[in-house]
Amino acid sequence: MLQSDEILVCRVQPSWYNIVKNEYISAGSSATNFWTLKEKDPAPELVHVKPGTLVIYVMPDNGHQLIVGGGYFVSWGEQSPKIAWERFGVRNGSSSYADLLAEIKRQGGDEHSMLVSSVLFGTFIFSKSETLLVPDEFKDEFTASGTRFILSLKEPLGLYLKRILRDRRAGLKTDEYSSNWRGIYYLAAKQVEHSDIDGFYAAVQAAYGFKCAITGSACLPLLDVANIQPCYSNTFQSVQNGILMRTDFHRLFSEGFMTLCYQGDEAIVIKVSASVDSVGAGDYKRYDGQKLTLPQDKALWPKREYLEWHRQKCFEHWLHIGGTPA
Repeated sequence: MLQSDEILVCRVQPSWYNIVKNEYISAGSSATNFWTLKEKDPAPELVHVKPGTLVIYVMPDNGHQLIVGGGYFVSWGEQSPKIAWERFGVRNGSSSYADLLAEIKRQGGDEHSMLVSSVLFGTFIFSKSETLLVPDEFKDEFTASGTRFILSLKEPLGLYLKRILRDRRAGLKTDEYSSNWRGIYYLAAKQVEHSDIDGFYAAVQAAYGFKCAITGSACLPLLDVANIQPCYSNTFQSVQNGILMRTDFHRLFSEGFMTLCYQGDEAIVIKVSASVDSVGAGDYKRYDGQKLTLPQDKALWPKREYLEWHRQKCFEHWLHIGGTPA
């Protein structure tokens, strides 16, 4: 059930759509940032948009208006360009921080401007062939308004858009258009038959002495086996591709807020992203540079190539196109 009887419409440009779409395909559903300069938005009638309100992204295309995706409203946010980049990266609709600043300057701001963001959860982005055409008789409502505006679900247009959006999503692969979608790397791993997965987990737990490699915690209900690289086949189910971690560290590792690096041949150390501050996890920066407690048998240590994959593809994956959660 919707939390609101309204739809928040955000008008996006093709450049924003293409970058966010590519990130969605690669890294999956996550919080996106549709931003404007503080002095321009949000309008007074938008301030009280309820959390859970359906949001749709509408893009101009050769004189028409296309619904290219959407999500569910969480909150308004106000932040500097630097913080917006650290938190959302390419999900701002820019391929680099320099490009984000260039777009801000094009709109009349600079690196010191404050941005107003509509933060979404459960983002879904359609490929171009799956976008929905807004009927021409309604397109004036989308071209005459600002970058954001409200449609009532009590009015014909709001009801129509809700229905066609629901029908389109129902006809597509559910995983690819929901908050559960985690990108093509995850999909490739998910489709492999993991017949020995429990044996893999057991072997990793035993190798690490049933203790978190970071904290030494032995509280078993709070320990997870973290894959370093997704298991695209059973050959990836080796102890060298797993580390026993406390669940909070596992989540930060999988989401790219921390990674692991060899220090010579005798140690593996933690590298923590500066972006942890932007998600309220700044306390974890104290673990930056800490050494892991590893198995006595070095043959069971993580493979360098797996850690390098994680560093290149997963660590801070939102800051470049083509990254992925692990």
